[in-house]
Amino acid sequence: MNIHERLAYLLHQVTNHSATDAELEELAGLLKADHTGSLTREIEQQLKAALPPEEMAYDRDYWDNIAGRILSSDHPKAQETASVPVRTVQPWRRWRWAAAAALAVLLSVAGWQLWQRRPVRAPAPVAIQPFHNDVAPGSNRAMLTLADGTQIPLDSAGSGPLAQQGNTRIIKLDSGRLAYRAAGNAANGALLYNTITTLRGGQFRIALPDGTQVWLNASSSLRYPTSFAGPERRVQLSGEAYFEVAKDADQPFRIHTKEMEVEVLGTHFNIMAYDDEDILKTTLLEGAIKVSREGSSRRLQPGQQARVHRANGSLDVLQHANTEEAVAWKNGFIQFEGQDIRAAMRMLARWYNVEVEYRGAVPAHFRGVIPRNVPLSQVLKMMEMTGEVQFSINGNKIIVSP
Repeated sequence: MNIHERLAYLLHQVTNHSATDAELEELAGLLKADHTGSLTREIEQQLKAALPPEEMAYDRDYWDNIAGRILSSDHPKAQETASVPVRTVQPWRRWRWAAAAALAVLLSVAGWQLWQRRPVRAPAPVAIQPFHNDVAPGSNRAMLTLADGTQIPLDSAGSGPLAQQGNTRIIKLDSGRLAYRAAGNAANGALLYNTITTLRGGQFRIALPDGTQVWLNASSSLRYPTSFAGPERRVQLSGEAYFEVAKDADQPFRIHTKEMEVEVLGTHFNIMAYDDEDILKTTLLEGAIKVSREGSSRRLQPGQQARVHRANGSLDVLQHANTEEAVAWKNGFIQFEGQDIRAAMRMLARWYNVEVEYRGAVPAHFRGVIPRNVPLSQVLKMMEMTGEVQFSINGNKIIVSP
């Protein structure tokens, strides 16, 4: 069997969801060795010629998973732990679906163009320079600061009780999460505050005293009382976090950032309020919330996003937000939806704990999804496939050049 017959067989296996790990590895090897782009063009030609153009579903879940596995094929551990969140299935032309399937293993811009019903073009060959070193992804690590200033590194702390704060015990669960348990009548105790902080390259999950679940992204902090007493539950956030708020109509939950306040009775939503971002975003997935900013307020329905623009202080609402993108980090993914190079690199800098240096103007924009547990080089390789940008890693610094 020659290479063309073998390629046809592998494509048949992949598009029928029946490829084995060994066959995926073989296809990855062929594509990685395709320095001229000829196999990519052959894939498109074979599929367009063989498949009729009737409508069918494009299973983005499956192809995102295949793409992540191909790109992380050099790192089996990351590959084994990758998971794919549920996505909405949309109708596409069959040949476009199949062509996108083949190109998804490259996570190329051409693949995304197929998904957006743009003209099909094979990606230009890109000479990817080898990375002389690499950077591991972030992990579950954070620092807990108690009311008296004592600090506890949560990534190295063992499971079990960590501290006592008034009438509340702090426990690290076997799952690695942090939880608070009342050890008496919390209402009679002094009001004490704790702060959980993640640096670059860290994330953490915590169950607050009322049962509210919080996922904290990298470079973020949350300040909260060790027990909620009084007419409201009030916390302070810096950075980014996803909340699943425990319902309590008698005690509204309020989140304060430097430039806005979010009020909720019980719901699921994401707040992105990093100091180095131009737009602060609150994205609602379930329930209802009110976002306020200097006397102006907006009520959100699921699927909407409130945005505070730092340039002029305005508050507006995006009616149909990309909720998948907003919570991709919490689901274990890096997702680009048209971000420019600087916005994309800010995301990577936080998660991989690196600095970024730009050498020349780079006008690139990116679209794609990749697991967040792969080494930095795998993400940079995907981004280089646009043909507009090149990267190198020098110690803890990424060099970006056109």
